[in-house]
Amino acid sequence: MSRHGIHRALPAISGRRRAAVLSVLSVTAIGGIVATMMPLIAAEVPPIVLSAVADTTVTQVPQDGDNGIKTTLASCPQLCDGNRVGQRDAVLEFQVRGLPADAVAVKASLRVYAWQQFTSRVRAHAAQGTAAGTGAWHQRPVLGPALATVDRVSQGYNEWDVSAAVKGNGQVTLALTQENWNTRIYWASRENAKTTIRPSLVVTYQRDGRLPTRPPVTTPPPTTVAPTPAPTRTVSPTPTRTASPPAPTTVAPRPTPTVRPGTDVPGWRLVWSDEFTGPTVDLKRWNLRDNEGRDIDKGCNVDDPDNTFVADGVLTLRAQRETAVCSSQTRQYTQSYLDTIGKASFTYGRFEMRAKSPNGPADSKGLWPAFWLRPDDGGKGEIDVVELPGGASLHGAATQAIFYDYTPVKQDQRWDFPTGYPGDGFHTYTTEWEPGVIRWYIDGRQVWQRDRSTTPWFDEAFNKPFNLRLNFQVGGWLGDPDAATRFPADFRVDYVRVWQR
Repeated sequence: MSRHGIHRALPAISGRRRAAVLSVLSVTAIGGIVATMMPLIAAEVPPIVLSAVADTTVTQVPQDGDNGIKTTLASCPQLCDGNRVGQRDAVLEFQVRGLPADAVAVKASLRVYAWQQFTSRVRAHAAQGTAAGTGAWHQRPVLGPALATVDRVSQGYNEWDVSAAVKGNGQVTLALTQENWNTRIYWASRENAKTTIRPSLVVTYQRDGRLPTRPPVTTPPPTTVAPTPAPTRTVSPTPTRTASPPAPTTVAPRPTPTVRPGTDVPGWRLVWSDEFTGPTVDLKRWNLRDNEGRDIDKGCNVDDPDNTFVADGVLTLRAQRETAVCSSQTRQYTQSYLDTIGKASFTYGRFEMRAKSPNGPADSKGLWPAFWLRPDDGGKGEIDVVELPGGASLHGAATQAIFYDYTPVKQDQRWDFPTGYPGDGFHTYTTEWEPGVIRWYIDGRQVWQRDRSTTPWFDEAFNKPFNLRLNFQVGGWLGDPDAATRFPADFRVDYVRVWQR
């Protein structure tokens, strides 16, 4: 068995108005009134579509086992399949993000997929507690009164108005209870392999023009440059590190990202970050892909501490020249791929990474690290915060790109560093994605912009939740490694941060 095989085997989305014009004076008067009232009219904005962060089936039947990791949810009345103590409730947890302070007319719809049609009444409740857990009956959250009822379950998505449960940003837990049809109804869970049928919470709102709004930020504010981390280490990572010093305005270190230099950005609020201060990759934030061979590159994505590790406050994604078997294929390279699918996703925001490329002018052909975003629904759209391909003609520039699909329909550019190159030290790569516009920055300097005027498909592709991707690819359409390519090669990441308005 190969080293990677041994590792895996370890416990492991107005009506028409009529006006009667009586005279020129009346028109003038009406116009003045309308002009005065316009700021008071709430403006509609795109919906926030949220994926469940946890779900489970709470059950009275111990034989159901661990329901927190199954690809289906279930509901059933008290008398279920002949069992008088067989009740099952489907519980889902969401983290509401992105609601601005001036949001009004907030509405929320819970959407859950069923494979069959049933003449069954299913109610949606707000719940006090979490959906994380095995689903044992003693873990059942406390349910409030029913918010909405579906009297007949449809094949496909079913929707409940759960607006009363959404008071603002933060945790929302919901439960589905079944009142009749005394056998189980199965619902698609967040673990289902088909991303298009996973449950979601769709939040719509309007912005009240009467409340003050922040002015748009046209350029990123200056940030405090963190000290350059230590040179690449070829030995195993140390399990602990010295705690980061507190910001000057605090008395003592605090384990919150807001005390770190560069996290306070006017006009934005920090909503997610990983500073890589722990001993290992934080699996509450990231998924680490394993045993994955893709047809677009030449490496195996492996979950191996030799390929992905944290030390001295830096995440290292390492590519190695070594034989490994993944997806029933033998590959000559191993590589690292992290994502936040099912753990964190964002509709609009400011996305930033500080990182050092492994690529030099003569020893990096075929090496390709990147930080990018893809939609939760797996459909159209991709935002590349930065791609850093290696090789003599590529290593000195950074790529910014957006994709509509992989035909490919895309727009991209390569920005040449005026001095130096991405591998000469740590550099900051930032993308601001807002309704109607996306802007890219490198080390605080705006280098590119796409908007509705440049991109006909902008609104179609960029109006839904996207998750984060951080990976180090070996080989592909920009070239494969040659004899001069240096391995191991380390893509080093100081932090990843996300802000929203």
